[in-house]
Amino acid sequence: MKTELKKEERKREANEAVKKHSLLQIAPTIAEIFSIPLKTDAKSLDDVLNFVHKSGKRGNFRVVLLVIDSLDWQLFNDFAYSLRRMHALASSGLLFKCETVSEHTTPAIASILTGLRPESHGILTENDVGKSGVDSILEILDANGIKTAAVLEEKGAKPLKGKISFVFPVRDREDILDYDEEVKEKTLLALKKARMIFAHFRAIDRFAHRSLDMREAARFTDENVGEIVNAVAADAAKGVETLFFLCGDHRTHGGMQRGGEGRGERENSVPLIFRIFA
Repeated sequence: MKTELKKEERKREANEAVKKHSLLQIAPTIAEIFSIPLKTDAKSLDDVLNFVHKSGKRGNFRVVLLVIDSLDWQLFNDFAYSLRRMHALASSGLLFKCETVSEHTTPAIASILTGLRPESHGILTENDVGKSGVDSILEILDANGIKTAAVLEEKGAKPLKGKISFVFPVRDREDILDYDEEVKEKTLLALKKARMIFAHFRAIDRFAHRSLDMREAARFTDENVGEIVNAVAADAAKGVETLFFLCGDHRTHGGMQRGGEGRGERENSVPLIFRIFA
């Protein structure tokens, strides 16, 4: 009995340690990388900043942030084979288990980009986008002369027009794989134009909601990420350094087929991967 209690205590302590990492820490970390102030109570990720400083970051660098809708911690591990490029990325960089801040995409992404909780940024639905009065890290960087780009669904992209240098809207459609293909292509284009690039992929979320074969969504998403990684690696050989972030936004909704358990309560945690290409 005592042994079981000790095991539970160690498990609880491990979970408490995990909670020290949050998606709220992404925006302040990026702000500090660019030496730009950001109003948030969230702390930067010291491990990332130490990694950046040790790498000897050059002046010619950019930041890429990819958000994979519904990529939670369990899915990341359950579908490791289909997500092998992402796992390779984590193995060669840093991997964090981060607490989420919302069950829904719009407020979750707003929190990722502001470092604020939903009750603070006020962006709870698509109708709130552009009306909250809170600037994202993209807008703040752009206002400070650092060109930024966003690749996302056209409703979310519209309020950003005129506020950041490059907006790449993607029309919503039934074929979500075709949608994500366009996100990838426009992200590759954005790499040539901006120093901070944000892109949002949605195939995993759509497949999960419709209880479709998650292996296909995971594999397709992983291939898209792989092409972007290949592009930044090729640029690194030309002297352009990329600080690469990839994360989920909230836990996976809906049922899941093949390779993962679709029943039971899923924990509110997602992976955050960081890697430097130099």
